[in-house]
Amino acid sequence: MVSLLFGRLLPLIFLMLLGCSQITAPAQEEASRIIFPDMIYDESRAWVDSVYESLSERQKIAQLFWLAVENVDNQVAYGRLKSLVKEHQPGGILLFRMRPERAQQVITDLQSESELRLLVSIDGEWGLAMRFADVTPFPYAMTLGAIQDDSLIFRMGLEMARQFRLMGIHVNMAPVADVNSNPNNPVIGHRSFGEIPDNVSRKAVAYMQGLQEGGVMAVGKHFPGHGDTDTDSHKTLPIVNHTLDRLNEMDLPPFRALTDAGIWAVMTAHIEVPALEATKGVPSSFSKGVIEDLLRKQMGFNGLVITDAVNMQGAKVMGRPGVVDALALAAGNDIVEFTENLPAAIEEVLKFIESGQLSWAQIEDKCRRSLAFKYWLTERLPSGEHCTEDIVKCLNSVETYELNQKLHNAALTVLRNENEALPLSGGFSGNYACVVLGSAPSLSADIRIQFKLPVYELSTSDGAAFDRVISSLDRYDGFVIVVADTRWGRLAANQARKMRLMRLAEKGRSVSVFMGNAYHLASWSGLTKSTALIVSYQNNVFAERAVMQLLQGKITANGQLPVSVGELFNAGDGINIPK
Repeated sequence: MVSLLFGRLLPLIFLMLLGCSQITAPAQEEASRIIFPDMIYDESRAWVDSVYESLSERQKIAQLFWLAVENVDNQVAYGRLKSLVKEHQPGGILLFRMRPERAQQVITDLQSESELRLLVSIDGEWGLAMRFADVTPFPYAMTLGAIQDDSLIFRMGLEMARQFRLMGIHVNMAPVADVNSNPNNPVIGHRSFGEIPDNVSRKAVAYMQGLQEGGVMAVGKHFPGHGDTDTDSHKTLPIVNHTLDRLNEMDLPPFRALTDAGIWAVMTAHIEVPALEATKGVPSSFSKGVIEDLLRKQMGFNGLVITDAVNMQGAKVMGRPGVVDALALAAGNDIVEFTENLPAAIEEVLKFIESGQLSWAQIEDKCRRSLAFKYWLTERLPSGEHCTEDIVKCLNSVETYELNQKLHNAALTVLRNENEALPLSGGFSGNYACVVLGSAPSLSADIRIQFKLPVYELSTSDGAAFDRVISSLDRYDGFVIVVADTRWGRLAANQARKMRLMRLAEKGRSVSVFMGNAYHLASWSGLTKSTALIVSYQNNVFAERAVMQLLQGKITANGQLPVSVGELFNAGDGINIPK
């Protein structure tokens, strides 16, 4: 309970200590060293030779599989996992939802069952918080996509790496390098840096360099590009019907940028791309043409190729557990992530070798490649700092909060600023009020205190209460409108109320603040009639503080939309606001 309270209160304490001080943008930073896969292979050769020769045939195969770590508090399930590690010696593990303290115990426990150190991985696109409770999340990729200073994203990757190595985690399944060209994409969306390939490329490389500079493997995903799908590969096999020209123009540039910059791993996607694989129904993750021809030969990538989780429906179209794993290796993947039946997978690989679908030379190549990164990440690099106190406190350092605030400040995007309405440093002349839809407690309190405006909170669950508040606002000359629940109003019953709220934006020198996914702004077109319109992309304590500092004129705003918003705004739109 103490750690939970500390984890929740420390951001607020830190922000209070910052007071009204300006947070300045850092100087441009570059990764001080770039380690390419070939360098890792050369460095590790003697160790890999020794270890490879010591492994049995089954252990060599097992090194190519990473097991999911779920249900760690279920004794039966966890006991089964420990037995699999002890008996079969897999190459690594993938951690899922748990508390940081429990994760430390699990990592130590499973490492003790393995003769070779396991590679420990996590899907942490916005940091450890994506899987671990009580850890402060870094911004979503869409938020980062609005930032113009890419060195901030490098610093974020570096700070993430500090946290990962503190936990004993070696691999982050990030960055997402998908160019999200489909606003209705149900699985990527805010996980992408946006729809402009060059911007996505620069952000993905900065993130990757920060992680790898900090000693954590980055994994670019989802190759060859999951950005233009309208179905979810967790539930089905999506199809991307791009031509080769379109793929080269839109989807592949970020992956080329990552491979050119020295990324250590690439994740293959469970998506069907007919332009790259002629056989109908074969996902890219099971296509030799995609992996061997495009990624390896044409793009020259020589790092680890890792599948997306093979428990997803997009992979299950290829067959049952075991067969799917062997097929993934035969297609050119080095590592199969989230294998559901490790003994069956090993048996199927042996059958594939016997039938000629795989060879021992291929297994050796994959195993040596995997071992080289295992040496680099677990033997060669220092273990990093040690935590001598509560792990949550070590993870949620003051530096983490400060960087998080800088990232949210830098992402703020102003889409309207008529008559230089921003900043509001002179306050309001006239009878103004603040109207908040949803919850933004810190921003609401600051507006009430700093601008001395009455604050009205609109209920998203009680229609009668909503109507009473809206009807009481006729006497005001204008408003600060904060849309903190950006998904509200989609139900037919709420549409009329949504229109009433948006009409407030037309009065006087009204300022609207949209605190959510930029795509959702498309259904709030009435806010474009505000004198000023600010997008923060997310709603949290950092975004709230960033908005307040902008309103007060204490920080600049130079964010740019990373995506187009319907017919309202184009990707790249954004108005610079001086301090």
